[in-house]
Amino acid sequence: MSVSDRILFENEAFRLYAIYEDVYLLNKSLKATLSQSVQSDIVIASIYGDPDSGLIAWNNAFVALAGCGLSLYFLETGESYSIGAQADNTLWTEGIYQSAEDEVHFVRFTAYTKDNKIRVHRLNVLSREVEVL
Repeated sequence: MSVSDRILFENEAFRLYAIYEDVYLLNKSLKATLSQSVQSDIVIASIYGDPDSGLIAWNNAFVALAGCGLSLYFLETGESYSIGAQADNTLWTEGIYQSAEDEVHFVRFTAYTKDNKIRVHRLNVLSREVEVL
């Protein structure tokens, strides 16, 4: 880790961190078994304007990132998608988290609504449906 690295989230199995706009995931169990010549960190997203926040789901199934839109990365499959990160449809998001009131496949975050008010939103990461709470 260098001074430009910013840890977004960490648990026993993974470390999620950013170096400017690029977001990396370190699998700690691989790091312990790999030689120093093999890199165990993978780039999972690039967030315009740097990521605001990120999380690793309680069950380690996915990573969610807030900033310019929302970016999701599924650990088992390596699949990913973004919402609201298009030039003509930008959703600036921040403060992503999981609530004990929700099932594990939901994340919450704050963003402006169409009436220009900051509100908490909830995303179902499986269906990609976003609702304003």
